[in-house]
Amino acid sequence: MYISAMLKSRGHACDVLIETFEKEDMIRNAVALSPDLVAFSCLASDFPWAVHMAGEIKKYRRAPVIFGGTHVTLNPEESLSPPPVDLICIGEGEYPLAELADALSRGGDIAGIPNIWAKLAGRVVRNETRNLIEDLDCLPFPDRRLYEKYPFFAERGKRPIHFGRGCPYDCTYCHNASKKRLFEGKGRFVRWRSQENILAEIRGLVEERYIKVLHVIDDSFGVNREWLREFLPKLAAATKIRLAVQANMRADIVTEDLCRAFQEYGHRYLRLRIAVETGNQDYRKNILKKNITNASLFKAAGLFRKNKIRFITYNMIGLPGETLPLALETLRLNMRLKPALAIGFIFQPYLGTELASYAQEKGFLSAETARLLGTKEFSGFYHSRSPLHQKDIRKIENLHKVFSLIAKYPVLYPLFRWMIPFRVFSLPLLIVYKAHVRFLLWRRFAQDRY
Repeated sequence: MYISAMLKSRGHACDVLIETFEKEDMIRNAVALSPDLVAFSCLASDFPWAVHMAGEIKKYRRAPVIFGGTHVTLNPEESLSPPPVDLICIGEGEYPLAELADALSRGGDIAGIPNIWAKLAGRVVRNETRNLIEDLDCLPFPDRRLYEKYPFFAERGKRPIHFGRGCPYDCTYCHNASKKRLFEGKGRFVRWRSQENILAEIRGLVEERYIKVLHVIDDSFGVNREWLREFLPKLAAATKIRLAVQANMRADIVTEDLCRAFQEYGHRYLRLRIAVETGNQDYRKNILKKNITNASLFKAAGLFRKNKIRFITYNMIGLPGETLPLALETLRLNMRLKPALAIGFIFQPYLGTELASYAQEKGFLSAETARLLGTKEFSGFYHSRSPLHQKDIRKIENLHKVFSLIAKYPVLYPLFRWMIPFRVFSLPLLIVYKAHVRFLLWRRFAQDRY
């Protein structure tokens, strides 16, 4: 949406296609737009799909194809190598894409645009990486209307918003740690928009369309506690309706004074998530490099409950080298934390991150399996099966299917604990999981719909 807004500010036309919501053939619809540039934003989970779709579109439209996004930024050589890919964008894409579109529209040279790598005349041009955008207020507000042609988005009262970019921490499973190394010397990695700029965008959202929930998608929400304490009263006064705020937080930044600010804003309007990741404190500290103690988790959970703030936990199971007892330790910790919902994900390695490299070095992730990430074999990504080769992994996949249910209803623990080790129960547990997830998704969509 940011890239589209930037392009449109320079007079270019943009559209977006989402395969799930296209009633007819997506490739035909893409070709019908007669694009001069075809762009894909890629995570590891959809990179193979993007390569396939780019190849299909190129059969009918010879427009250049550019890939960007986190996977591309962390794995540029591999991302540019597939034949359908002509260019890639590393890092922030607003200015590189605008300069590329300007050059294409006037028939100019595209060889020297910072952040852009290109296949030109049989060679690869690897341009330098530009500085990170220092002043985020200079960017136009996101082009939200881009997606509202799809009823799924138009009918939702939840809208994503960025307060800032970057994260100060170095968790090994996350893209931010690798990006910090990549952009070292290119400006401040953690940056914030001004409060007035954010409030202006929110006021515009409320005036233009129905909205119930602000989904703050920052990687470091609440890190600047004083900033957040100052902002919440302004947000409350900015609009006639009180907006719910959904955001991810670290447990070690949840304090009494911050919770008082949350309480003053209104505990009913807060949907906060804290990442546990693993119940084993040593693994969390030494392997994940997420320096949060179990004591911090219990303190945060206690403060949330004291202030009647609903919170959710995020967890990963099937981590490199993790056994079933370690995964059960994560479940039992969640049973003690008592969140409104404990979400368990099957760990998936993001190539280019430190933890993915660790999994490869220790022999848990083979080169062949790494190549299959995002293909049909691992299409479910966080919710299907693990790509790791290690002891207990199939048992841990069974645990994943009932993780949230047991954390919510601990009385079920003895029954499911007995079933988890046996492959014969994999299908029944999968059926339970699918039914539970569908209920949760239905409830969430019903809450946010208007």
